[in-house]
Amino acid sequence: MISKNNSLFMRYFLNALIVLLFSGLSSAQVKENIYELNHIENLLTYDVEQIISKRVEGKRVVFLGEAEHHIGSDFLAKTNFVKYLVTELGYTEIAFESDFFGLYFEHDKKNIFPHWSRVEQCKELFDFLDKNNVTIWGFDNQTHSPYSYYNFTKKLIDFLNKNSIEFDQSFISSIDAIIKNGPTSNKVLDDSVVDSVILNLNQLLDNEHIKRDKLWHQFLESFKSAVLIYTTHSGKKKGIPIRDRQMAKNLDFLVNNLSDKKIIVWLANAHMAKFEYGFMDGETMGAQFVNLNPNMSYHIAVSSINMPYRKEKWIKKSSEDEENLLHLLPTTEKNYFIDSTALIDNNPEFKEKEFEGMFNLRKDKTNWFRLFDALVFISKGERIKYLK
Repeated sequence: MISKNNSLFMRYFLNALIVLLFSGLSSAQVKENIYELNHIENLLTYDVEQIISKRVEGKRVVFLGEAEHHIGSDFLAKTNFVKYLVTELGYTEIAFESDFFGLYFEHDKKNIFPHWSRVEQCKELFDFLDKNNVTIWGFDNQTHSPYSYYNFTKKLIDFLNKNSIEFDQSFISSIDAIIKNGPTSNKVLDDSVVDSVILNLNQLLDNEHIKRDKLWHQFLESFKSAVLIYTTHSGKKKGIPIRDRQMAKNLDFLVNNLSDKKIIVWLANAHMAKFEYGFMDGETMGAQFVNLNPNMSYHIAVSSINMPYRKEKWIKKSSEDEENLLHLLPTTEKNYFIDSTALIDNNPEFKEKEFEGMFNLRKDKTNWFRLFDALVFISKGERIKYLK
């Protein structure tokens, strides 16, 4: 007869064995789809290039995400992917998470946010884009660029006059104030003025001339979403979903107006996730773009591991945690590429399996392999360094 103590021991032993076996199986399943990369200067191996070539076949859009905008090593890694996509796979356009209006008229890096356009880790990228005649676009609703600062109001007036659309000078003055002040516009415009601006924008969007002009209708719709975020309490509170929703529409507009051209999209991981979860207030630009354009895009997320602000003990502890993505890597001292597409195809259970991660989605534990087609880990991370 088995004693109660022996029975409990056997139960604990079997449970531990099951966990151990499952953990070993999980690691083996991932190992088949994980590829060691080269050093950051020449990151992509032949095997990884072949995987990318196969995965993006028939897809006009490739998203390249970064964990955070201050991580320069993520930019260096993404630059390697840009080079391959342009020189070997025929991608000729690149769209940044920057001013949709400004970059539509002036395809110049000065209209891109400075955490990309003015940092050392992106110098090689922009030199490459210029040398290879890659056209720069934007899809952000924020009118932050120098071009918008000096030209948005003027171009709007010209368009309205050309189409004999009446407007009040006070409306134009308010528009100019919003362009000049951006996120601090609520400090220079009172609520009644803001209400009037939004009312006038709604009327313009309903105007038949503007409805027929799809470009200006898109500009005004995008600008209205920025106005809501810049000037209203509800807009600031719901800024993330408003912005992501509009960025998806702006990118959709670009993709459909660039004929059959292939486009690289440069942005944060959090914006480009393929599905909407609890992060980003439940809405992501990537998910909405996928809904508008099924089977058109491939999503590569990048994250750097050893950053100056991360302690070695924390990284070691994370890599030993079976519920952390770092545990799946052979070591945290090398660069890796995980082919999420193949992993899920061969092991469907990984579509729902959650891990802790460092890809910065405002949610530490989630279904990373479902959210991104590929995960790239850079071992030696570094902060951005601004050009002198």
